[in-house]
Amino acid sequence: MKLVIKIKSVPELLPLSALGIFLTVSILNTTFYVQFIPILVYKLVIAFSLFLLAIKESFKRKYDYRALLGLFATILIYVAVGKTTALSTNVAVGILFIYTLRDVPFKKVATTSLFVSTCLLLFVIMSSRLGIIPNYLEISGPRVRSYLGFRYALYPSILLMNIVAIVFYLKQSKIQYWQWILLSLSVYWLYSKTDSRLTFYSSCILLVCSLLIKWFPNIFSKLGNVFRIFKLTFIVNAIISFWVSFTFPNSGYPLINDFLFKANHMLGGRLYLANKSLNLYGFGLIGRPVEWNGNGLTVEGVKNNQTYLYVDNLYVQILQKYGLLILSVMLSVLTLTLFKVIKKGQWVLALILILMSFHSMIDDLNLYLHNNIFWVLIGVLIYPDYQFADENDGNNSFETIV
Repeated sequence: MKLVIKIKSVPELLPLSALGIFLTVSILNTTFYVQFIPILVYKLVIAFSLFLLAIKESFKRKYDYRALLGLFATILIYVAVGKTTALSTNVAVGILFIYTLRDVPFKKVATTSLFVSTCLLLFVIMSSRLGIIPNYLEISGPRVRSYLGFRYALYPSILLMNIVAIVFYLKQSKIQYWQWILLSLSVYWLYSKTDSRLTFYSSCILLVCSLLIKWFPNIFSKLGNVFRIFKLTFIVNAIISFWVSFTFPNSGYPLINDFLFKANHMLGGRLYLANKSLNLYGFGLIGRPVEWNGNGLTVEGVKNNQTYLYVDNLYVQILQKYGLLILSVMLSVLTLTLFKVIKKGQWVLALILILMSFHSMIDDLNLYLHNNIFWVLIGVLIYPDYQFADENDGNNSFETIV
């Protein structure tokens, strides 16, 4: 597959280069290659990418009120999130990228992410198969999961899901059958190795929708009213998440209790763990310290032997880790972004965001920019001339073939 990024100016080249650097170190940080990247080097690379963003912003001679308000809000959120974790963490730095990429056509951002993600996914998997880095095997009863060079089985799966979503958006009805088949085989092969069921199901939904739009190019535009029903999907799914997490295992209604018990079993105990975490740590207006122990491996490849307690529901996780204030901001901007996307008739992007809202109820990895480049769409709220694709590519552009 040939990807072409037409870069018209230095203010576009700088943030896209910074994004490529940031995505590279972020993805490598989830693999066994992290052993070869000292913390100081990681921080210097992050600092360099932010330096490129700062230079890009220096080209802006004036800011309108939206840009200034967006900048002020971005800095506040960045500091609030950084205070809870660290200013150099993926989540905190990702907030700065969302702001600085506001005036770069999303198609170019998505293409950059697709190139970096695809190359690194292949590179890491091949490295593990060749024995350059470990291919950790997790054996739990009859279930065997290969980590394929990553520090957790879900990491390569969510990365591939992001790739499938990007290709779906970039190609839409023009996707070739061989490309669709290649993606489908990749999704199935990765599922057979990692046994990551939830990301597999979400990827399958994207693949089915991709095939539908190829056969019926106008199907989504004709279903515009259906998409509008889901305008508040992020808020509704967050409320459902909280109600289920708070009331499990006894909602007061026998039929609902029976359904929740079955759902909890199907989801690997996620409802029970969310309820346990809320009872143990509670939540506040701002973030508070929580101690979760998941299945991911340490940098040295050592499994955590402490009692397992982790919240996979992104809404509940944000509530506990970053506080009600940050959660309210996140739900507001995502809802407004979905409103804008639907209003502009970007039906494929609307579908991806709606799927993201549901997937976030069972998987928190959507939070990270290297796993979900569609966070960048929030820029549509900041920049009035936001472009999903560059409509003015001309002969004065120079091309980067990737």
